[in-house]
Amino acid sequence: MKTLNKKNIIILLSILLVFISSAYSMQIDAAYVSNSLTSRYVYDIENGEEYKFPFIYEVNYENKFNKNDLYGEIIINPVFEYNLEKESENFKFNEAYIDFYFPNFDLRAGKQKLTWGKSDGIVVTNIVNPRDYTVHPVVEYSDQFEGVNALKLNVYPKNNNLEVVWVPEFQSATMNKDILLNKISDNFKRDDSEKEIESDFENSELFIRYSSIGQKLDYEVMAAYSWDDEPTLHKNFQEMTVVPQHHRLTTVGGSVSTMKGPYVFRGEGAYVSGNYFNLKEPQFYLDDYPEGVVEKDITRWLTGIDYNYEGYLLSLQFMQEAILDYKEEVVQDEFSNQMTFLIQKDFMRSKLNTEINFHYNLNDEVLMAKPTISYDYSDIINLKAGANLNLEGETFKEDVIYFQTEYLF
Repeated sequence: MKTLNKKNIIILLSILLVFISSAYSMQIDAAYVSNSLTSRYVYDIENGEEYKFPFIYEVNYENKFNKNDLYGEIIINPVFEYNLEKESENFKFNEAYIDFYFPNFDLRAGKQKLTWGKSDGIVVTNIVNPRDYTVHPVVEYSDQFEGVNALKLNVYPKNNNLEVVWVPEFQSATMNKDILLNKISDNFKRDDSEKEIESDFENSELFIRYSSIGQKLDYEVMAAYSWDDEPTLHKNFQEMTVVPQHHRLTTVGGSVSTMKGPYVFRGEGAYVSGNYFNLKEPQFYLDDYPEGVVEKDITRWLTGIDYNYEGYLLSLQFMQEAILDYKEEVVQDEFSNQMTFLIQKDFMRSKLNTEINFHYNLNDEVLMAKPTISYDYSDIINLKAGANLNLEGETFKEDVIYFQTEYLF
């Protein structure tokens, strides 16, 4: 008899809990449960024979409660994925939290995703949730962000929103192993002894945002004391090892948007202190930089414009990241520039949606395109097809197309 490992037991118990909650919620007026079963076929255009065929089962459970004048809501969003081609499974909670509503403030505790800033598809101030760089293809932009266990407080002075987020345990980004290995020299070995961040109060993260939505102008102001989600590769030349390390960052920034007729103008910016950068030939600067890295502050700014024309949405964005007090020895360019361009149009009373999104990295001259077309066949069946394509330049991600059927119940 085959013994179930700990992972499979957790998966089975979680699925059982979801079904029990779904059945129980049918008897509770305040509860709402929606299920979706998605089959997605992903084909690798470059390699031909390589493909993915996952089944994705997702549940959204919402239950409002009122007990002894305590108001709140429970949100649970588990996702189970099974890959037919690899015969592998994956289970996770996108979000799982509880909200408490009080007269002057709200409190949320649990695993959650937050969206900050005005940019679309580019990160400037949206830094609460770490990114998963292994997601491919990117069907929805939000799929690249991972939920974090956090405590969130919302206060509403003068109908505005003051938001304080405390993350007790740091969670790093999920990196592509091929990219990390490519950055390590052949004669160096990897040493992960200093990569982990110890879970204690001093190593927790704090994010603060103040936002206002007005008739003519929307704005946000934010500050954060957090860790860099992506590790910097330090070098130990005596032991010939590469030592990944996360560093403390202090970030201040904000965003603004306004509407003028068919146009929406957006701007966003941030100042980040505590970044570390690798040097091109570190062995020549051992006296000043013995680990082959240098600390520099950076600025990021973005400007964007949206235009609606006869049902077409046209969106253009430009972002620049600048290293302050730049040194020529740094591997990264002093200015890193990116552009995005989106064309979107709905047909058949919004049942058919078409979209194509371009992303151009000006420094590396890499142009990516993400076309999608989706059709709501009925209230319970949605169809979608799309692609992640590399039109120019070289990247680690393969060109893929996908076909998806979503069944809602």
